[in-house]
Amino acid sequence: MRLTASAPGKVMVSGEYGVLSGQPALVMAVNRRVRVRLASADSWRLYSDGAPEERPPRTGFLARTDRPGTPVALALWCSVRALDCRTGPLSVEIDSRAMQQQGSKLGLGSSAAVSVALTAALAHHAGLEEASIEVCSGAHDRLQGTAGSGFDVAAALRGGWFEFQRDTDGIHTADVAPPAAALRFVWTGQVARTAGFVSRYRTWEQSDPDSSKVVSAIGTATRSALAACRAQQADAFVAAIADSAARLEELAVAADLPIFAGGHAELVQMARAWGVSYKPCGAGGGDLGLATAEDESKLAAFMQAVCSEGYQSLKLECDVHGVRVERQEAGIEDS
Repeated sequence: MRLTASAPGKVMVSGEYGVLSGQPALVMAVNRRVRVRLASADSWRLYSDGAPEERPPRTGFLARTDRPGTPVALALWCSVRALDCRTGPLSVEIDSRAMQQQGSKLGLGSSAAVSVALTAALAHHAGLEEASIEVCSGAHDRLQGTAGSGFDVAAALRGGWFEFQRDTDGIHTADVAPPAAALRFVWTGQVARTAGFVSRYRTWEQSDPDSSKVVSAIGTATRSALAACRAQQADAFVAAIADSAARLEELAVAADLPIFAGGHAELVQMARAWGVSYKPCGAGGGDLGLATAEDESKLAAFMQAVCSEGYQSLKLECDVHGVRVERQEAGIEDS
């Protein structure tokens, strides 16, 4: 039996960092997908982005407590533990090149998409129920070595535009209409190194008595963006994105986080000069940003200006489909 699974990436439109503290987020799944191919085999065969992994996994590596040292073996180890299942030798190919630009990650949540696609494929292979968001989040948290909010996992599972919130009652998602204003995406050309950003944010949140005010303001901006989407008010959405950027700037100063490093500070200033709202997508420090405006001619002029400065326009659209698994056996394919 052969299985092919795929899952989309994501962009955080509004709600960065606040989502870690129970505030809502506005998320769009994007049409860049990770693909996983899985089949039974007589020995382990692992491939990453079209090439075999350098070191074959040790015998019984899935049962060992130490983390494997290669990407595909590690992803397998994490997903099998999250599913609490067993499996014999497999041929596993993971291809995340659609989420890269010239060999660099774009910040589209490739690790979450890998966890979701691989966990879903393994669940089908083992004859288990479809992998839940809790199981997929468990696999991703193991892969990352830290617990995130899970919004990127939700995007890979469900697709589309949606509101995300994680509170003491669990994870909540709800469909949201796309905004009435046009969006454009900018690749800064610099890969964000955000491994320590979340831990620094959590340390600040726990130690600064005024942190709740900053976090609450991020949530307020996101609720405004969500309301603008539901009401299909372009002007309100553009204003909410500008407010979201301003609240992130407050957070960057308060928590000493380099959110606007990696080109974002310059892009914010350029956007203001062109009458456009701009903000980083995700943790910041490089990677991706988004721009929006009521006047599409201003937006087009801004994008032309940023490209002339060496930044890159990245064409991203919403992917309404979440994770997909297709099975092929004896020449018969179903999904």
